[in-house]
Amino acid sequence: MNLKDYDDIDIYDEETEEAEELYADEPEPMPSRSGKRKKKGHGAMAFVIVLMTLAVLAAVGAAVYLLFFTRFNQNVASADKPIYTQAQLDEELHEARIAADQRVTEAFDSGYEEGRRSTLTALMENLITTGSSITSLRPFYPDKVIVVSQGTFHFVDVNTDLKLTGLDPTCFYTNVDGVMEYSENGQILSHKGVDVSSYQGEIDWNAAAADGVEFAIIRTTLRGYGTGRLVEDETFEANIQGAMEAGIHVGAYVFSQAITEEEVIEEAQSAIDKLSPYVTGVPVVIDVERISGGEGRMDDLTPAERTDLILKFCEVVANAGYKPYVYYNTEMSILYVDIARLENIPKWYASYSSDFFYPYDIDILQYSATGRVAGINGDVDMDLCFKPFW
Repeated sequence: MNLKDYDDIDIYDEETEEAEELYADEPEPMPSRSGKRKKKGHGAMAFVIVLMTLAVLAAVGAAVYLLFFTRFNQNVASADKPIYTQAQLDEELHEARIAADQRVTEAFDSGYEEGRRSTLTALMENLITTGSSITSLRPFYPDKVIVVSQGTFHFVDVNTDLKLTGLDPTCFYTNVDGVMEYSENGQILSHKGVDVSSYQGEIDWNAAAADGVEFAIIRTTLRGYGTGRLVEDETFEANIQGAMEAGIHVGAYVFSQAITEEEVIEEAQSAIDKLSPYVTGVPVVIDVERISGGEGRMDDLTPAERTDLILKFCEVVANAGYKPYVYYNTEMSILYVDIARLENIPKWYASYSSDFFYPYDIDILQYSATGRVAGINGDVDMDLCFKPFW
């Protein structure tokens, strides 16, 4: 049917009527560009579509942003913490080790140089103060005995298995009379003594006793270091008689150059024969030392051979009822005898240094060859006894 032919007839549209009733109170919508009114249902649907579109666009934007942000952070992280291959990592570690070793070396060199300068300064000051190379070196080697022998320095470990000295170096002092003493807690523990021979000539022993001499060790015989001949000391009798009459305790010594057992027995027996008319039970000392400025008969002995002779001398002396002692200095005791084998023999030790140091136990110290004592003309050897033998 052609509706143009029926334009005067109202056409009933149930859906249109219901829609008009639903929106009857709504204001009349603005006309469209076509001049016709839009239907309300179509506008709501368009609004929903727009909202859905915006939501989709927002989701897509968020996804894009998240992807970009993640990639950006990965790039930043990659820039901060680059990713290495194993070969690159090994190379980096190798270079780091080289750099660390270089820093350690530089620090060591710097510390070594500083320590070297400090050591040299201390050594120089000690040499200026003491005038002694051994005394100057000693603080740097507290666990060694330093010995100069025949132009060579020897650094020998202290044998801590041996009986060590109980003497405190700080307790030695020189009194107003120029005599050395050893004192602890204000109490003098040393005894003043001398050792004499024909070099001192005639001695006034009463004057010596009045000057504080408590003991004297008197030479009986000596063996020539060149000829090997045993010679009696011509002043022995006068010295032992005079000393004993003055109330001075006595002992005797033999200057030894024995190179055989027969010779050392002869030396011991000669001392016994000299002493026996006057006294028994006193020290008899074997004096073993190198000849200053010359060659002695004993110089070619090994430490073991020399120690054997010393022990034989001590055996003969002890069997005769006397007290065997051995006399030596640092050089002899450290380099030329086996000191461990002499552990049970009392020691008479010689050292002229004002800075006393000797690690091992001693009984008597000879501290000077230029002492002065009333009743004795000229120089005399001075001694301190720490363990009285009387």
